[in-house]
Amino acid sequence: MKAAFLLALQALAALAAPTLKRRENTKDFDIVTDASVDVDALLAELNLNPEMEDIFATFNNTLFKGFSGAITDEEADFLNSKSEVITVEPVVPISIAATRGSAPWGLQRISQSARVSGTVSARTFTYTYSDTQLGRGVDVYVVDTGIYTAHSEFGGRARVGYSYYASSADGQGHGTHCAGTIAGSTVGVASNANLIAVKVLGDDGRGTSTGLIAGLDYVASQHSSRQSASGFVASVASMSLGFESRSTAVETAVRNLAASGVHTVVAAGNSNTNACNSSPSALGGTGSSTVIGVGASNINDAVASFSNTGPCVDVFAPGEGVVSASNTASTGYRSLSGTSMACPHVAGLVAYQAAAQTSLRTSPSAMKTYIKNGAISGVLTRNSGK
Repeated sequence: MKAAFLLALQALAALAAPTLKRRENTKDFDIVTDASVDVDALLAELNLNPEMEDIFATFNNTLFKGFSGAITDEEADFLNSKSEVITVEPVVPISIAATRGSAPWGLQRISQSARVSGTVSARTFTYTYSDTQLGRGVDVYVVDTGIYTAHSEFGGRARVGYSYYASSADGQGHGTHCAGTIAGSTVGVASNANLIAVKVLGDDGRGTSTGLIAGLDYVASQHSSRQSASGFVASVASMSLGFESRSTAVETAVRNLAASGVHTVVAAGNSNTNACNSSPSALGGTGSSTVIGVGASNINDAVASFSNTGPCVDVFAPGEGVVSASNTASTGYRSLSGTSMACPHVAGLVAYQAAAQTSLRTSPSAMKTYIKNGAISGVLTRNSGK
């Protein structure tokens, strides 16, 4: 009798357990809600749970909540009807914002008012700085393809934080290059800052809005928990990536991240078009009061031919022929071009100023104003010379 009773219970449990297989007739969506939502309870209303194959990620930080997953049109309509749901939108692809090229003149250019001359591939330029803290105590989250943390440029200051993928290694090299410009010991702006790899792009340099939002969820949680840590100064998020269109889900996550006190810097994009047409670059410039949008310039003080421009760009920074750390060897270097290379120059500068000026540490809007006011105006030309 006892054995039969146990078998009966097991049978009931099997019937009650939700299927873990992906369901049919679904589409991939990102769902972002306000911070009051219980994500597990919301999923339960749909007869879903986080363990199901249909659920790709859940977001549970203090700024916003939600999940990404495969849902039916009826489920999407149900979620859209709820007032606490900010957006329900299809998952969209994302990619890095870099082009190939040939070297660190950029550090000299951001530390002097005069134009730099010389060979871009030569590492013979001089970086001038007045604050020897060089970003000490600042956490910089490199939201990218990962970081080769063993590179000699990082001196033990780089670590893996989060990976949306099974492997946290940087098999592409883009994130390592950006990290080097931000805080490398010889090629970086803020050479004492901490670097945290947030891998949201695969080794092919591509990803999705789901992975990016999941990465920003991690950054938000870490920033919140680090507030009382000994030696903590500020948090910076550097995003050298972008979509070909706008994403409300991504922009909501980025806005909330900046509103929480994380200094957020984004690449303008490499399509030689209006940066306001894509995410997250649309939040730079006039797109928000907190997010810094960065276009690319070259050694001749001309706007790079590929750089996006427009009112969503706050500043331009070196983005052609930038030499930084490579992911192929602990002492390796490579040259890349793109607004991806310009963005980390400014992210490094933000980390540098956060350590140097206490009044800027907790206010992304004040930092954005400071960076814009400190930029040299009237010196850039278009590549045509106009």
